[in-house]
Amino acid sequence: MRECIGAAATIRRQSDDILRRSPNRTRHCSPGTHRTRMLRLLLASLLVVALSALFTRSASAQANWTGLTSNDWMAGGNWTTAAPPIPGQTVNIGILGAPPQRETILGVGGPFSVSVGTMSIGNSGATAGNLTIQNGSTLTSTGSSRIGISAGSTGVVTVTGTGSQWSIPGGTFFVGFLGAGTLNIQNDGRVVTGAGTVLANNASSSGTLNISGGGILETQSLRGAAGASQANFDNGILRATASNATFINGFSGTKLNILAGGLTIDTGAFTVGTDATSAFTGAGGLTKIGSGTLNLAASSLYAGQTVIQAGILALTGAGAISNSSRVVANGTFDISGITAGGTSIQSLAGGGGVSLGAKNLTFTNANDTFAGVIGGTGGLTVSAGAQTLSGANTYNGATNVTGGTLRAGAANTFSAASAFNVAAGGTLDLAGFNQTLTSLGNAGTVTLGGAPGTTLTVVGNYVGNGGTVQLNTRLGGDGSPTDLLRVQGSTSGSSLLRITNVGGTGAQTTEGIKVIDVAGASNGSFSLLGSYVLHGEQAVVGGAYAYTLQKNGIATPGDGDWYLRSSLINPPVSVPPGPLYQPGVPLYENYAQVLLGMNDLPTLQQRVGNRYWGGSDAMARAGAAAATAVAASAPTAFWGRIEGGHSDLQPSNTTGSTYKADHFKVQTGLDGLVLENERGRLIVGLTAQYGLTTANVASFFGNGRIRVQGTGVGSTLTWYGDNGFYVDGQAQSMFYRSDLSSVLADTLTHGNEGFGYAFSAETGKRIGIGNGWSLTPQAQLSYSKVAFDSFADRFGAQVALRDGDSLLGRAGLALNHQRTWNDATGIVRSDVYGIANLRYEFLNGTNVDVAGIGFANAQDRLWGSIGGGGTYSWANGRYAVFGEVSYNASLNNSSDNRN
Repeated sequence: MRECIGAAATIRRQSDDILRRSPNRTRHCSPGTHRTRMLRLLLASLLVVALSALFTRSASAQANWTGLTSNDWMAGGNWTTAAPPIPGQTVNIGILGAPPQRETILGVGGPFSVSVGTMSIGNSGATAGNLTIQNGSTLTSTGSSRIGISAGSTGVVTVTGTGSQWSIPGGTFFVGFLGAGTLNIQNDGRVVTGAGTVLANNASSSGTLNISGGGILETQSLRGAAGASQANFDNGILRATASNATFINGFSGTKLNILAGGLTIDTGAFTVGTDATSAFTGAGGLTKIGSGTLNLAASSLYAGQTVIQAGILALTGAGAISNSSRVVANGTFDISGITAGGTSIQSLAGGGGVSLGAKNLTFTNANDTFAGVIGGTGGLTVSAGAQTLSGANTYNGATNVTGGTLRAGAANTFSAASAFNVAAGGTLDLAGFNQTLTSLGNAGTVTLGGAPGTTLTVVGNYVGNGGTVQLNTRLGGDGSPTDLLRVQGSTSGSSLLRITNVGGTGAQTTEGIKVIDVAGASNGSFSLLGSYVLHGEQAVVGGAYAYTLQKNGIATPGDGDWYLRSSLINPPVSVPPGPLYQPGVPLYENYAQVLLGMNDLPTLQQRVGNRYWGGSDAMARAGAAAATAVAASAPTAFWGRIEGGHSDLQPSNTTGSTYKADHFKVQTGLDGLVLENERGRLIVGLTAQYGLTTANVASFFGNGRIRVQGTGVGSTLTWYGDNGFYVDGQAQSMFYRSDLSSVLADTLTHGNEGFGYAFSAETGKRIGIGNGWSLTPQAQLSYSKVAFDSFADRFGAQVALRDGDSLLGRAGLALNHQRTWNDATGIVRSDVYGIANLRYEFLNGTNVDVAGIGFANAQDRLWGSIGGGGTYSWANGRYAVFGEVSYNASLNNSSDNRN
């Protein structure tokens, strides 16, 4: 009886709230009744225990963040459970009814690794949820994970720092479920989802994804759903975890925004893509890594570069990346799947591959070198910029250069299977590398570039549409190195040919330098774009020689090839057959002669007149001997004279040139008496002079002008004997500045400087013959030397003086008549004279070097001259005027050489 009563009492204490047993009282029972009642009590006890356990688990399944004590996830006082969440437990951060909450931080004081069940951040409209995972901490949420779960709620999660990670192995991850959600992955932080990631799941929700600083999102998909979605990438990584044709989908407009740091999409080995509306925009660039394939089906507008490090980046459907600054294809860039007939990129770099399929790829702003291979049945177009190719390209569609430049970076990089067409404004540049083309149409510019020796081979036909072919040639003799256009088919149409001389110093040719080789019908015309036009033909210059373009060989007159020749074609009768010289040569070979003409020294009579030869009036009247004449001027005299002249000269020279020169000189001097005795007097003087000569040169090879200005100083020393004998010495130095210009080629050199000096010795004796008449036999020997600075003319030819001196002898006889009388001013004297001279040049003229070729120039050796002049002095010789007029002519050819 006590056991039964005790059992009943025990049951009552454990379950009076649930079973509502009556208070303890004594009962009498039989043994059977006792066993039955004991079984019932045992079952009831087990039920109470089970219900109690179930009630306890339900109460502790959710951990709600309060943040009462700090922002540390691991502090139990911040949770409604008084302890950090445990595996499998539902976690709410930002929940209605909780007190004001701090930001939740996992990783305060160091890395932690925790696991929970369902994760909800921001699940009430009143309180925002804010979670940060940092310092290498890891959060694993095995249940569903949502940010901004309730309508009107706000949730923000930031995963930051190396090793920091949020792993969501099960279910879809929502950023903005019914409310506003933001996910920040930054500074190498990582978020890994087992399924997809959805932004803005509901029409009333918003979802924002920010990946920066090397942050990574690993997911099976990224979808912009019904609400306001936005993804921003600034050095962010988006990694695919499965193949998915619409890996990125549901976005439009600017909702996929790439900032300056760029976006990297890691396909792994998977094939992933975008849908037709999910286009990338922004200032940054896109990098594709992984061995798989990324298909872009939308027309993206991001401005940064597109880098394909590995695998395939393919444009499909309406896919385009025309706004991207360039494509760096170290993997494969594939446009074969686009709907349109072609697409455009700005520029192409890298060393991978480009698959055209049957499509056309256009470069709109090129500035790169692509070392990979472009293949397919499609073609290429260059519309602007400069695109360089250096790989062994195999595509067989057309190549069109409508603008900008397509440049070779290696031999045979241009596809030999492609027909090339260069439009006006376009340039095809071989850059010194041999190329072979199927055919070529040229309305723009084809330049072979590099050192002479590059060959462009056109297997088929060349069609000239008014374009230009630019070749580099070392202009010299036959067989000189040159670029070559070789057409194995036929030529038609018209083209221009521009030749650049590369280091050629020129030489006379016979056959010429072949620059265009035509195997088929040579029906096309090529016109030289020369440096100047000579007798209707364009010519280019190499050193001292000029070259014109001629069709057909000399030995093979019907070959249809084109040659550069420096020999005269059908020269006039006055010009013997021989080399064709450039238009500067006639000027250069006469340059030193013009300088020598300015360096010439006058006679004593021309310099000072008869200021020291007036006799007394009595002697003049009586016809006293001139030997007794006395000087009639003051001991010191200041004088000045002006000289002008014109010359027509036909010297012996290489080019057969002639010139007409006009010269002007102003000379002043100061003379002083330094010695006087019974035998005569000695006068010394100083001179200063300025001269200007303009020589107009005429030649079959081109006319031109030499204009020289000269300034100089000199000194004189003269002995006047009382017996009529005199000796005069002069020394002079001149500084020259010259301009040489050609009618055909404009300025050849400007302000070229030169120097000259000269010495002269003259002697004579005046012999009186009565009645104021006298004869003066005289002789003079003058040495003159000039030099000028070497220079390179406008054609690059080096011009230097080899020889520029003269030794000129003169023998003359003067007949003078003197008179002396008095007037109010004092003694007045006059002296008039006539003179005849013979002049002889003892040296061999001048020689000028033009690009290693010497051009000699010599005037006729023997000249004769006649002249007359006089002196008039008054005021006892204080003032005097004097002058002379003369005519000089060659005794060999007086009609062509005179002054």
